[in-house]
Amino acid sequence: MQGIYEAAALALRYWFMFAAVIILFGVAGISIKEYKDKRYVMNVAQSSIGYLSVISGPKDIIGENVPLMEINLLGRSKRCDIMFADRSVYKEHAKIHKALSGAVYLERLDKGDISISGRNVENRARLYSMDILCIGNVVTEVHLKEDE
Repeated sequence: MQGIYEAAALALRYWFMFAAVIILFGVAGISIKEYKDKRYVMNVAQSSIGYLSVISGPKDIIGENVPLMEINLLGRSKRCDIMFADRSVYKEHAKIHKALSGAVYLERLDKGDISISGRNVENRARLYSMDILCIGNVVTEVHLKEDE
């Protein structure tokens, strides 16, 4: 009986150190994950050419800022870089890309509705900061780095 009492007393004496070590490893793991996530976000922000701010469309994306990379495929398909889950958006609706000159262009890929600040886009049009881009029923505001 004495041995069980001594084993229980020893366990209770050192349980705090054991718990502290577990908490320390947990905090270190979370910190490392947050650091990696922050590095990823900073790399995306530095390599992006700007972003689209969603004004209207599917409720789950209103208010989001979607980063624009050098080449972006926009549409409803999961293969697209920027996906808008709205029936008015074609599977591969448009492409936004940065030309060698530094200008940013939008190219129509399907017959769906596309307008920039109220002007219908037939094939290709240049994008500027503060343009209102409508792809089907999804309305976004364009923000480009070189113009800001």
